[in-house]
Amino acid sequence: MQILSERAARQRLDDMNADVRHVRVTKDRRIITYHATVPAHTGKVRRVPALFVHLCVAGGGHLKQKAGISALDTDIAPGDIGVSPPNAQGMGRWPEMTVIAIGIAVDSLVESFGENWPERIKVSALTETVRDPLVEAMMMDVGYTRANKVTDSTLLHAAHMIAHQLLDQPFEDDKITEEVTPLTKRAVQIVNDFLIENIDRHVAVSEMAETVGISRHHFSRRFKVATGETPHQFAIRGKLDHAAKMLEAEDRESVLSISNSIGYANPAQFAKVFRRHFGLSPRKWRKRHIQNKSEGG
Repeated sequence: MQILSERAARQRLDDMNADVRHVRVTKDRRIITYHATVPAHTGKVRRVPALFVHLCVAGGGHLKQKAGISALDTDIAPGDIGVSPPNAQGMGRWPEMTVIAIGIAVDSLVESFGENWPERIKVSALTETVRDPLVEAMMMDVGYTRANKVTDSTLLHAAHMIAHQLLDQPFEDDKITEEVTPLTKRAVQIVNDFLIENIDRHVAVSEMAETVGISRHHFSRRFKVATGETPHQFAIRGKLDHAAKMLEAEDRESVLSISNSIGYANPAQFAKVFRRHFGLSPRKWRKRHIQNKSEGG
């Protein structure tokens, strides 16, 4: 089932008296993103036949939601990410809230993750809001930083990365793990080399899969078993490790230049992801390295 057309989506937001800053729907009507401030609300939340991920940017409130046997009943604050499965029933209460949202059609989820994708949604994402710097960075990128420049392919890539981060669960079942053949070390190296060659942009999982001739769905599972990380996590870690080495280099390249060189147009988002990964901001990381080098010398 397709998502609303861009015109219909704008009209629905207008009917809610929302202050719409950006709306974009891909031509195939599989992905939608919007950035809007919705006014005070108390009552039911509209059911939609798609997976929606919402990032609270400002304001907040309270949301109760039920989807199958999972239920969410929580407060929402800036930085919180909420996941609404297709046709989830909900009640909301907020004075005003600004959100960036990405909606993904069920057909697209099935194509990317298989028929069992609902079973792979992380339990935490259905029972409470989550904080994930990678998801937040991607949503800020397509909904704010590059909102008026984002292409269909970029939006599709972002939506897939976000879904992968929220849906992909660790292989805790030994039986399942044994049935999945891990990628060979050579295949992982080929993927890693490809990521290094394209470190200045965000590479889609489908592109990684193509380098070793495996379907996207099977590639993700086999890669996770081989490395212990999803392809997206592996790629982001590689970018951040590369950035850390650049920060430690003698030429003292600017943080902005380093951010751009690994595909982050927004240096603030790069700094946030870097700090979550290493525990220090890029500038503090560089300062500590210089101090350690000085003390060692």
